[in-house]
Amino acid sequence: MKKILVMLCVVAMVLSSVTGVTAGPLLAGEITHIVKPGETLFSIARLYGVDVSTLARANHILNPNHIYVGQRLVIPAQPAPPPAGVYVVKAGDTLYSIARYYGTTAWAIAQANGIYNLNYIYIGQRLVIPGVAPAPTPQPSGSTGWLGEYFNVADLSGAPVFTRNDAAVNFFWGLRSPDTRLNTDHFSVRWTRTINFRGGLYRFKITVDDGARLWVDGILVLDQWRVQSQATYQVDLTLSAGNHAVVIEYFDDTDNATIQFSFTRLGNAPVATVTPTPTATPDAAAPAEAWLGEYFGNPELSGKPVVTRLDAQIGFNWGLGSPVGGLPENYFGVRWTRKAFFYEDNYAFCAMADDGVRLYVDGVRVMDEWHGANAQSYCVQVDLAKGVHTVMVEYYEDGGNALIYVWWERR
Repeated sequence: MKKILVMLCVVAMVLSSVTGVTAGPLLAGEITHIVKPGETLFSIARLYGVDVSTLARANHILNPNHIYVGQRLVIPAQPAPPPAGVYVVKAGDTLYSIARYYGTTAWAIAQANGIYNLNYIYIGQRLVIPGVAPAPTPQPSGSTGWLGEYFNVADLSGAPVFTRNDAAVNFFWGLRSPDTRLNTDHFSVRWTRTINFRGGLYRFKITVDDGARLWVDGILVLDQWRVQSQATYQVDLTLSAGNHAVVIEYFDDTDNATIQFSFTRLGNAPVATVTPTPTATPDAAAPAEAWLGEYFGNPELSGKPVVTRLDAQIGFNWGLGSPVGGLPENYFGVRWTRKAFFYEDNYAFCAMADDGVRLYVDGVRVMDEWHGANAQSYCVQVDLAKGVHTVMVEYYEDGGNALIYVWWERR
C-alpha cells in the first residue's frame, strides 16, 4: 500500500510539471483556453493579443515549445484600451493583435499611422486607433476621398479594370496585387481628387516604388515616371485659397509595390515682385524671407540679368515655356540667393533639375551638377554651425522642358 501511495504522488508531480497550470480560481477578466491540435503557445498568444512570455508566466510554463492537446491555459486579463484612442506598443504586440483588440483591421491602423510594412512596429510606438480618436492631422475641406482608376497595364492605357474610392493614397502592397482583379506586376493607378486649400506654401511628398507623377490644376509638378527602388520625392508649391484639382499617377513594374502621398502647409508665402529694370547684381544682399532671383538670357549667367524678382521658393516647372517675359524659352539661366537661419546640425541639401544646377553654402560649392539632365534629383550633406548662412543656387536650361526644385532638411 505504501508503494502505491508513493507511485501516485510521483505521477501527480509529473503531471503537475507537464501541465504547468496551478490550481486556483481565475482572477477578474481572466479566461481559460483549451489547447487544440496544431496550436502553439505563440499562435494562442497571437489569438488573444497577449505577449508569449506573459502567457507562459501566467501558466508557469518553463518551455514555451512544450504544450499539449487538451491542456487548459489561463489567458491573463488585458488592460482596458486607453481612453484617448492612442495605443502604446508593448513587447509581443503585433498590428494584427492590436487590431483584434480594438475590433478593427490591421490595414486600417496602418493607414491611420502611415505604416508601410504591416509586420514592422516597435515597442513604445504610439498608434492612433481609427474610430476611437480623430486622425492626427485634419485634412483640408473638399471631397473626402480619392477616385482610384486601376489598370492592368503599366501605362494607364485603355479602360480601367475597376474604379473605387480610396480614403488615402497610402499603400504598401509588397509583392501582392492591390485587388484580385489586378496583376501582381505591371499595373497602374490614377487617383483624382479636388481639395479646398488655404492659401499659402505647401510641401507635397510622394514615396514610391516604382514610378509616380503628380499634377496640380493640370500642371505636372513632379515627374518620377521610371523603374526604381523605393524613394521619396517632394515639391513645394504656392497655392491660392480655394479648390485645386490634384491627380496622382502610379505604376508598378515588378517586385515591391509602394505609393504614399501626403502634403503639409508650410505657412504663408510672400508675394513675388518684379523690378521694372535690372538693378541687382550678383553681389547684392539676399533677403531674409525669400530668394533674390536673377534671370539671365543665357545659360552661362553672364552679363546683367534681364529680370530680378523675389521668389517665395525655388519650385518651378516651366515645361516648354519661359519663366518670365523677356526671357527665351530655351537656353536661359537663373541665380537665386538668400540668407537662412540654421541650427548646428547636419543638413541635406537637395535639388531636382532639368537641366543643370549648382548649390553654394557661404560661398562654398557643395553641389555641382552642371550638365543636361531629365528631371534628375541630387542630395548632398553639409554640417552647419548655428546661425545665419548664405545659400546660392545657379540653374541653366539647355532646351526642352525646364524644371527646378530646391529644398533642405535637418538630418
